[in-house]
Amino acid sequence: MKINNKLTIGIDLGGTKMSAVLFDGEKVLDENLLATPKNNLENIIIMMAVLIEPLIKRAAEFKRNIKGVGIGAAGVMDIERKKILNSPNLKILNNVKLAEKLEEKIKLKTKLENDAKCFIMAECKLGAGKKYKNIYGLTIGTGIGGGWFINNEIYKGSHGGAGEVGHMIMDSKDLNDLEDLFHNIMKRDPIKIAQRAYSLDRSALRIYEEFSKILGLALANIANIIDPEVFIIGGGVINSADLFLPRAEEIMKKNIQSSEISKKIKILKSKLDKNAGAIGAAMIV
Repeated sequence: MKINNKLTIGIDLGGTKMSAVLFDGEKVLDENLLATPKNNLENIIIMMAVLIEPLIKRAAEFKRNIKGVGIGAAGVMDIERKKILNSPNLKILNNVKLAEKLEEKIKLKTKLENDAKCFIMAECKLGAGKKYKNIYGLTIGTGIGGGWFINNEIYKGSHGGAGEVGHMIMDSKDLNDLEDLFHNIMKRDPIKIAQRAYSLDRSALRIYEEFSKILGLALANIANIIDPEVFIIGGGVINSADLFLPRAEEIMKKNIQSSEISKKIKILKSKLDKNAGAIGAAMIV
């Protein structure tokens, strides 16, 4: 990948924090992190501008121009990527043309995309998926996001809502989706549950066993539909992957329609770590 003459900035807008990177097409030149305000929309726009201000100054030090800014945010986007239709963590952003509002503030071209799709784009281009052409990625953290990378691009579907694996219904009785079950099992505190599991707390280990089963079945469902070469898993829980990923992979392989296919499909951990989402956002500009 050639280094761009112009740099880009990527913002990963989360429910509790927002991060940004200055990106040259190949590597991160600088980064910044701030808390995400939740009280009103104007404060979010102001803090995003504050977040990237030192990166703009850094680009000037390199005597390089900024081509534009990309925002990765959780939720379903409209087909034109002009606004967020449903933001699970920041309801104040629902039906807001976020990219346009930030663009008015910073006077730089700004684009918007789903945060999980940004993560997957970065991992496929620069991270764990570089060698593959058919990849399904999942982010597991505050919520569960996903996306399908095929033919060198993220598949978005007919209306822009494809890949939302977190909303796959996994419980027909109560209509719980994958994300609901994850929150219910982990009591919305996976870090604390992981700490207990590493201390060999039996109840915590049982929680991870249950999560492994649900995740493995979800992966098998996806594999039976799209037959990817690999799955790439990232997000906040990846640091405790050894507690659930081996068992999830075992369950996935047992539930794929063909034993021959199941031998070929791999599960990989993300390589770009905490910057993957912001890097992917920088790539959409």
